[in-house]
Amino acid sequence: MVINSKEDLPQYTKDSDSDSDSDSSSNSNGGSLSIPSSKSATVALNSEEYEDDEDNDVNELEAELINNISYARDEDETIFVGLKERQKLHLCGVFRLQIVKGGIVYNNVHYNASREILTFWHPLSQSIPTIDFSHFAGWQDKVFMPKNNRFNIKYDEFKSFPCVLRVFNSKHTGLLEAGHLYHDVNYLWKPKEPYFPANERATYHLLHESDQIQPLSLPECWSAPLEQLYLSHKNAAYDTRVMVIGGKNSGKSTFLRLLLEKFTQDIRDCATSQEELLYLDLDPGQPEYSLPDSVSLNKVFSSPIVLGQHFCQDSNFQTLLQFYVGSSSPQDEPSSYLNYTDKLIDYLEEQAFFGTSLLNLPGWIKGFGMHILNHIIRKYKPTHLLFLETANSKRHLDELTIPQSFCTSLRDAYVPEVVRIPAHNLSRALSSRFHASQLRTFRILALFHKVTQCDYDFAPLLKSAPLQISYGESKDGIQGIQFPVEFQNLNPEDIRSALEGTVVGIHIHSIEHPLDVKNLDTFPILQSYTPSLKKFITLGLIHSVNTSQQIMNIYVPPCHIQILAEQPRDVKWIIVRHKTETPFCDLLPSSRTITWDASIEIPFATFERRKKLEHVWKVRKNVMRRGQFIKR
Repeated sequence: MVINSKEDLPQYTKDSDSDSDSDSSSNSNGGSLSIPSSKSATVALNSEEYEDDEDNDVNELEAELINNISYARDEDETIFVGLKERQKLHLCGVFRLQIVKGGIVYNNVHYNASREILTFWHPLSQSIPTIDFSHFAGWQDKVFMPKNNRFNIKYDEFKSFPCVLRVFNSKHTGLLEAGHLYHDVNYLWKPKEPYFPANERATYHLLHESDQIQPLSLPECWSAPLEQLYLSHKNAAYDTRVMVIGGKNSGKSTFLRLLLEKFTQDIRDCATSQEELLYLDLDPGQPEYSLPDSVSLNKVFSSPIVLGQHFCQDSNFQTLLQFYVGSSSPQDEPSSYLNYTDKLIDYLEEQAFFGTSLLNLPGWIKGFGMHILNHIIRKYKPTHLLFLETANSKRHLDELTIPQSFCTSLRDAYVPEVVRIPAHNLSRALSSRFHASQLRTFRILALFHKVTQCDYDFAPLLKSAPLQISYGESKDGIQGIQFPVEFQNLNPEDIRSALEGTVVGIHIHSIEHPLDVKNLDTFPILQSYTPSLKKFITLGLIHSVNTSQQIMNIYVPPCHIQILAEQPRDVKWIIVRHKTETPFCDLLPSSRTITWDASIEIPFATFERRKKLEHVWKVRKNVMRRGQFIKR
């Protein structure tokens, strides 16, 4: 749909006598739903573009779609949207949706009208999936209005619309305020200039062509493999194991997300199905379900329905086992990474799992990365192996060594099915908006500012008091500190500065096994450690260290404090200091979010100017220059 100016928008008139629970009224014409409120509903309304011979039809669709909204002003910012054929919606942000009448198609999956609530996560760092109009897939077209219809919406208003949607705010509060603390993600969930007038309470926003959005359009070459894998999952008598391999930005996570949506919908449609879905999340840099810089095995639930990219913030999954890698890439400690992946796959084997499992991998396919891929293929024993190829990655993927057959406890010898399809970067047009490092920082911030399962508070951590935990071999608190291998011989005088202002992994250790520690300047440094003896709990951010009293001031995610409290009192606590990036906006926030007292000495920051020849040296990974290439 092409709208040239804001004059084409619905006109809002103030209704001062309306109450907070009901602001909508019926249109006298009965052909559309009206918008009487002076406040706006920030929702994306777009219709498809067609050939020139259908321009008249498109204009009619456009004129109807603009007015097919009924707005109810309440705490959830609820709106009702009526759709007709060939009309569609593009929404960004976090929101819930109920299909009141008809149906929708989302990522090639059909959803019928029902009382079920669908939760959507549409960040602007990703291509935005389209919510397409569809009919009710059944013999009788049903209407599922809320039992407590406080919106004063009458059935007569829906008669001319084959599809009616109810859109309202997500249960997650405060999530969109992350940009107040970390400005780089200020427009992660909302457009810079909303199409409708801005509304502070709305968690979903309108996307229009002027926003230069990138709709999620699935390439035709993906449709057949998706359907083929869906049928294999549906008809398999034993466990199905799907593994997707490709380079960076090839669409691995998106393909698996689409596949997962088809699988979960099939499980919901079969009322007697007891099947489970497991997700091996082995990409520590861009995890789907793991904590930042971690790998995990997760059970994904088919209900409640959660769609889109939720950045590990929703609760439609259960983490069965998780390990803290400590880096966004396996390149830093590949042997430890392989050790963790082996333990996750071994745990999967121990469960004698009959259902379908999916495996998500990082995009490291060169050098030692190829050795990692070959190792995981032999260990995981996939039934379906899918390559997302580009012109550059094809020669690397040809180096993979795939056994002719596999054998598991549930299957006799079987031949893995290998499928090669072109890669498709669905977020290429948006890559300039958000870098991978910015999204990693957002994940860490969201973790440390998550108060409850659905509530966030992005006030700087310095406004709250950290936990005070004692440390030392003879103490009840932290009894071991682990550094990467290359820092085992760290100068004792530098240990404190190597800990302050850093993110660490908090683990518990089995009490049956003694710790091999060496006390260096009051710090219990682990000399050797067996990964299987420690259990990863959560991340912590060290504010400061008091060496005289042997106390660490640590910020812990508020949503995980209860998990720490539930651990047995006699366990041994270990912190692991690796290379997880620190969100410095929390330790040194802007003057707009916190007022500094000049007498306060910050242990991890300095306001002094560097001297003339004093610089911060950074190692360049790419040392090639344009002059080193021979021009032809």
